[in-house]
Amino acid sequence: MDKSQPQFQSHSRFLEITVISAESLRISNNLIKKNAFVTVQTDPGNCVSTPVDRDGGGYPTWNEKLHLALPGSARSIAVKVQCKTASGSSKTVGMVNIPMSDIVGGYVPAHHLHFLSYRLRQQDGERNGIVNLSIKMVGPENDSRPVLPLEKINGGIAVGIPVPYGCRM
Repeated sequence: MDKSQPQFQSHSRFLEITVISAESLRISNNLIKKNAFVTVQTDPGNCVSTPVDRDGGGYPTWNEKLHLALPGSARSIAVKVQCKTASGSSKTVGMVNIPMSDIVGGYVPAHHLHFLSYRLRQQDGERNGIVNLSIKMVGPENDSRPVLPLEKINGGIAVGIPVPYGCRM
């Protein structure tokens, strides 16, 4: 899939994820020197990555916009920060699973842009840096979200009634 222009299907939801930066990334208690990148995944076959940041060391910046299909069964998004080693292999620096409830549901408008920062954890559970992202839902389903009519209450104030996503009238 072309990262810059998502191809929407009538039944698909997509996330537009901008991987902004990371802070205090360490390997063996030393700040990493270079070659950090981020992988974002909703399920095993649905994964996108940023290019490698060659200059940022333990404080890399990407400002890379990624588009990721979002299956209806997705409960979280896995974000993994990795570092390319001199041998060409990848070493995991830290990861976080972002619950979908942080992005959709409740009283959040359909195309709301979320700016989020998450603490990364190593595979052993130890803290290791922070990743900064912006995420918003995009796609045709957001445009057809039902809206209930406004009601007038005391003093003529209009109140909207929130409708859960997917509600059909």
